[in-house]
Amino acid sequence: MKNNYYYDIENDITDDTFWCYIIIGGRNTGKTYSTLKSCYLNKRKFVFVKRTLEDIDLLCGYKKHDETEPDADFSPFKSINRDIGSNVRAYKIKKGIGGFYNCNEDGDPLGLPIGYVVSLNGVSKVKGFDLADADWLIFDEFIPQPWDRINRREGEQLLDLYKTVSRDREHRGRPALKLVCLANATKISNPVCNILEITDKLVDMQVNKSAYFKDADRGIFVHQINDNAAFMEEEAKSQIYKAMAGTDWGRMALNNEFGYDDFTAVKRSNLKGYIPMVGVKFKSKTYYIYNILTLCKKEVS
Repeated sequence: MKNNYYYDIENDITDDTFWCYIIIGGRNTGKTYSTLKSCYLNKRKFVFVKRTLEDIDLLCGYKKHDETEPDADFSPFKSINRDIGSNVRAYKIKKGIGGFYNCNEDGDPLGLPIGYVVSLNGVSKVKGFDLADADWLIFDEFIPQPWDRINRREGEQLLDLYKTVSRDREHRGRPALKLVCLANATKISNPVCNILEITDKLVDMQVNKSAYFKDADRGIFVHQINDNAAFMEEEAKSQIYKAMAGTDWGRMALNNEFGYDDFTAVKRSNLKGYIPMVGVKFKSKTYYIYNILTLCKKEVS
């Protein structure tokens, strides 16, 4: 496809200014594809994180039966293999942990893993493992679907895994481990964005239709992929998007909006001349409460 039609993570990760990348985009924009392809082509070892043990069983379930039956391959490298001629397969190492391997024509691994795949729910129960040779930690589908059952402290789980993989690399003069979180725009309040305390920034981006938020001091980079008009125009022609245009699902999947969240009450008000009634300190920040009736009267007048 022509340049810039699909998302390309190489356009976002250009230096070591940021350690954390939050990439939120509509379906089929190529977030996972681009991220894993970048790791493969740059010979960058990575840890690919999924949520459940069942996810790992599925991704590492490759089996080549015989010449008369097709490969049973659910790995995210399947389309990459098709496009660039690689032959990367995922095999389970132990419960909750697998590896991505370059393989021969028979599907047999050649050498050490080029990357790992782990379950966020399962890896916390595994002690003493060392993945410090990885340079990227990639959490795929970090925003859960509405029907997913998740640990409410999943954000803390992820940061704990980050520290486990990172170890003391920065003490030894190596660049910080990069955390790359990929998801569709499902729920704006989610464990990862909440633990990073960037949910309010995402709300601002949504209301202002902003594609980027960059906090160089904290090293956090957010890209909400809503700036590819050519892709969106072509995607909108499909039958399902024609049928679902204007629905909550359609706004999430096509327009990259947090379609399941209501932003009608989110707006800016001019507080000049008003004195707060009370201040509330929460997580090292102070929030002020004003008399909402007074503010409404001022806006009406």
